[in-house]
Amino acid sequence: MRRAAWYALAALSLAAAHVDAQHIDVREDVDGRDEWFWSLRSFPSTQRPYDKVSELHQTLLDYLHRASAFTSASTAPLGGAWRSLGPFGLWVFQIESGRIAAILPPVAPGGAMYAGTASGGVWRSTDNGITWTPLTDNQCMLTTGAMARDPSNASLIYSATGEGNGGLPGCGVLRSADGGDSWTVSTQGIRSSNGGSGEFTKLVVDPATAGTGSSVILGATQFNNAGVVRSINAGATWTSTLKTGPVNGLVAHPTEVGTYYADDQAATPASARGVYRSTDVGATWTMLPALPITDATSIGRIELAVSKAAPNLLWALVGDRAAGGFLGLYRYDERTNAWTTLSAVGVTSAFGTQQNYDLAIAVDPRDTSKIFIAGVTGFFSTDGGATFQGWGKDVHSDWHVIVFDPTNPDIMWVGSDGGVYISTDAGATFTSRSAGLAITQFYPGVSVHPLGTRITGGSQDNGTHVFTGTPFWDNFVGADGGYTAINYKDPSVEWAETQWSIATKTVGNIFRRDATGVLVRRSSGISTTDRASFIPPLVMDPVNPAKLYFGTYRVFRTIDDGVTWTPITTDLTTGTGSITSIAISPADTNTIWVTTNDGRALVSRDAGTTFIAATGLPVRAVTRVSPHPTDPARALLTVSGFGTSHVFETTDAFGSPVKDITGNLVDAPANVAIYVPDADVILVGNDVGVFQTTDEALWTPGPTGLPNVIIQDLVYAPAIHLLVAGTYGRGMFAYDVGGSLAVLRGDASGDGKIDAFDALLIQQTLVGNAPAGTAVYPGGDANCNGNIDAADLLLVLRAAVGLSNGTACVGSKR
Repeated sequence: MRRAAWYALAALSLAAAHVDAQHIDVREDVDGRDEWFWSLRSFPSTQRPYDKVSELHQTLLDYLHRASAFTSASTAPLGGAWRSLGPFGLWVFQIESGRIAAILPPVAPGGAMYAGTASGGVWRSTDNGITWTPLTDNQCMLTTGAMARDPSNASLIYSATGEGNGGLPGCGVLRSADGGDSWTVSTQGIRSSNGGSGEFTKLVVDPATAGTGSSVILGATQFNNAGVVRSINAGATWTSTLKTGPVNGLVAHPTEVGTYYADDQAATPASARGVYRSTDVGATWTMLPALPITDATSIGRIELAVSKAAPNLLWALVGDRAAGGFLGLYRYDERTNAWTTLSAVGVTSAFGTQQNYDLAIAVDPRDTSKIFIAGVTGFFSTDGGATFQGWGKDVHSDWHVIVFDPTNPDIMWVGSDGGVYISTDAGATFTSRSAGLAITQFYPGVSVHPLGTRITGGSQDNGTHVFTGTPFWDNFVGADGGYTAINYKDPSVEWAETQWSIATKTVGNIFRRDATGVLVRRSSGISTTDRASFIPPLVMDPVNPAKLYFGTYRVFRTIDDGVTWTPITTDLTTGTGSITSIAISPADTNTIWVTTNDGRALVSRDAGTTFIAATGLPVRAVTRVSPHPTDPARALLTVSGFGTSHVFETTDAFGSPVKDITGNLVDAPANVAIYVPDADVILVGNDVGVFQTTDEALWTPGPTGLPNVIIQDLVYAPAIHLLVAGTYGRGMFAYDVGGSLAVLRGDASGDGKIDAFDALLIQQTLVGNAPAGTAVYPGGDANCNGNIDAADLLLVLRAAVGLSNGTACVGSKR
């Protein structure tokens, strides 16, 4: 069955499913996440390497082309392709995906629409968001900040890479003349003061010049001294015009051709902060009268809106730079050349304190009394902004986009941290249109049960996710998930954590869930005042599942299934850092490996009593250690940052300096490396994909089929020869390593025959009620498509009663 059929069946399947699971919601910490991400890539410097990130992605496609020239059966034994596991936006209780930065609604009923995602690229839907297709997996970057469509040609699409909502700097502006089937990229002139390409928030194509080689395009960027960028040749080259500071709001006047409004939130002096107008298509800008704000230094992010119902009016939603929340809502009238403060009574603390991350406004194009604003949550007014009430309760928190359908203003589209949402009743109710959007941003700490019955991972603002072989994922805990663990003797017992954040009071949030679905917080004994990474490591002993380890700046251990924790080390960092990874050797559980974000890698051969530090590493954050499965003295180490080597190996547990095995690998932050002994290959996951080597010198891209995305984790389950990649923006992918035994397809129970019991097991798996420890995949995959789905159930039922299934693989051994 095609995946699209799953989405049509989603409502029925959700109604049939019943999982007694608790979900604990906690706040996210946007600033903490941002600092964690960049500190790994910048250490030992305090200057974020925006320029290096842009350069990496601008040269990526050339590097991949050169490196692929070395690909052969000997240099790249892992052939074939990855397959996406999702999440496809389908959950046991809801439909959600990940962060949306831009939405282009269809310009005509049944036409193409587009969604620009935080780090999962551009997606297209031709059925009003029912199904989606990724378009930019193989482009220079998957981070999207803004999109625009040419007003005269609906197939001419622009997508600005680099995201202003806490994302990465980009590689330029992508342009497609065929609705997204193919792309070119422009980078010339898109630069900030430190050399990085912009983080975009808005993109607008001027209608007067649209559809020509001299089309004028304006973009709002977050970088200082870039501000508004302008192209007069359809995106081929760019120049900065409003240069003084970051720009978020950028809108065209509804009726006056060539007139645009933009904001400047960081001008010096502070009196220059506010809203600017251009009457020459963005070439020059003049400040409007100052916003009626007593202290201009409090002006934070500004979002702008206009309405065709009153072309003379402009609305400005302003965030509070210091407090982070709602500062005010203001309306400018060009007839009086004056601002009016709208009282906005009813905008409560639920608006949130993340104005630099989530802020959006829209005004009804038919009726200016209807104003819609949002931060963490949404509010709407029916009296022109005098009063507001809560709005959009069906929408996931952290709103980034509110846009009206151009053909029917009763249709509204919203983009948030949970995906794409549609309202067909002028905002009264919303329905998710995220099914099929595999854009989850996973963190380090993915876990795979040895038999593949469960795969878990923590994600950005969407908690911890659980894959059981169907497109319908389960999830538990909220906010930002982190490391996970699965009890390999009882896979119904799962572990998860939330971010370590003093700001959100989520330090030491470690949870255990069992078959009853009950979540229990188990972190007694872990000091909540310790320094720790935003995503602190949590790992399970490979022999005793009741023994787990947790890292702050020191290592904690539990031997009673998390009831109590005890520190087993002192500070293992240089004195200011925190632990990034812990690993226990499966060949000798007394061998404990540790890495830190301030450049250290250590090993203990006596269960944590004493440690030896590695030598030969560059002064960079060490992101991960991965022990060899059979040799306790051997391990791989990965290093973040730029300008140094990134992958190292020890074969004598630090008896000598570590060996640099980076070879020809691209200069990109490396996040994880693992051994795959079955194929005699080493894999590394870095900020641009997965690479493999057989000789620890020559690296080639692959296996194929993986987008050019940040890889946060790689996990190999040797018993089933399954490799899993956790990506930061495109969900999880799986790869079947050669050497797996053929199984009877349709035999979900593994008893050597196909009968009604196999169909029952598949049905139970589909609704989340399969018995603990049941390994339905791969035997239950009766159509050999890599997943357990409704088609498998139908095929097995037909086979069980002796009906033909044509060319389907059910009944064969594969």
